[in-house]
Amino acid sequence: MSAPAPALAKPQRPKVIVRLADAAVAVASLSLIFGLLLVFFPVEFPRIIVTRQRGYLAVVLMVLTLVLDAFLYLRASYLRSAKPTVLVAACLGSLPIIVVGGLSFLMESAVAQTISLDLPNLQARINEEVLAHTYLGLVSAVFLPFLVIRLLQQFKATS
Repeated sequence: MSAPAPALAKPQRPKVIVRLADAAVAVASLSLIFGLLLVFFPVEFPRIIVTRQRGYLAVVLMVLTLVLDAFLYLRASYLRSAKPTVLVAACLGSLPIIVVGGLSFLMESAVAQTISLDLPNLQARINEEVLAHTYLGLVSAVFLPFLVIRLLQQFKATS
């Protein structure tokens, strides 16, 4: 008897290997856009972010990072003709929400501490806190899920 013909075997598509370069390009683009908005709209852009802080900022950041992470992952899988996995999709679905949710609590505590210090020009300091935490939350919610996925893929490859 002969061995089964390889042409008859069902070809399996490779799994997506997440590269941190994909997420780094997205984070660099977000940083550039955020910086340009601050340069060209120094009063209006922070005012929009601070007025959205009344409960909708975290939700908007969650949706934005979730959509951006899903787009990056699907783009990477399409370019490599690979099959997206359920575990990675679950990580990309939950990690941005966890990161933004956790950082929103951190922002609220930072604003509460700033208010309790009774500093001069209090409103400007609060606006700076909200703006800084918004930027850092956006960047970390895009980059950290890909970092965790990459580390899990590296751990799985060695074991």
